[in-house]
Amino acid sequence: MHASTKQTAYSALLVLLLLGLSAAPAQAQLGVGGGLNFESAGDIETMSSDATLDNSTGYHVGLVYELGLGPATIRPGFFYRRVGTFEFSRNALPQGETQFDVSAWQVPVDLRFTVLPTPLVSPYVLAGPMATFPRGEGDFGDATEDISYSLNVGVGANISLPAVSLKIQPELRYEFGASKFIKDDFEIGDTSFQPQDSPSFSAFGLRVNVIF
Repeated sequence: MHASTKQTAYSALLVLLLLGLSAAPAQAQLGVGGGLNFESAGDIETMSSDATLDNSTGYHVGLVYELGLGPATIRPGFFYRRVGTFEFSRNALPQGETQFDVSAWQVPVDLRFTVLPTPLVSPYVLAGPMATFPRGEGDFGDATEDISYSLNVGVGANISLPAVSLKIQPELRYEFGASKFIKDDFEIGDTSFQPQDSPSFSAFGLRVNVIF
């Protein structure tokens, strides 16, 4: 998929998300979220060389929208994620760049279940699917899949601040990759790569959501 086609897909996805949120009942609440992700996606393994995922402590920022259904809450989101840097050996790429950054647009849909409903602090567990649209920079742009899927699980706490009409939600999350995000065959410059083992998104995450 060309860059312009990818951009169109991102825009269409965001429009659909916003349309869905505007149709939600009045008790739904908008929020912002962000935090750190500690990647464990693994390396790209080929017959002749490997590419190591270095600088793998990234970050994510975006929007969330909560729709409460009693003890359960549906929370779709739209996030930008800085993943990390793949570094190829110099013998694999004798000329030009050997380090390539990877980022992604992500659409998680969390199902949040309150464990202990209390007035101010309510612990909860969460789980849900996530669609990821990875992006490789520069000559690495054609190496990433158009879309990748994963599952999020985690724990958190809903902290109510009635005086300022806010909710703070610190969370510990883990992402299980369900599909790869690197293609089976790609080129960087004049060099072709056919990975024997392609990584999927897997990461621990620390996030704080602020719900208005």
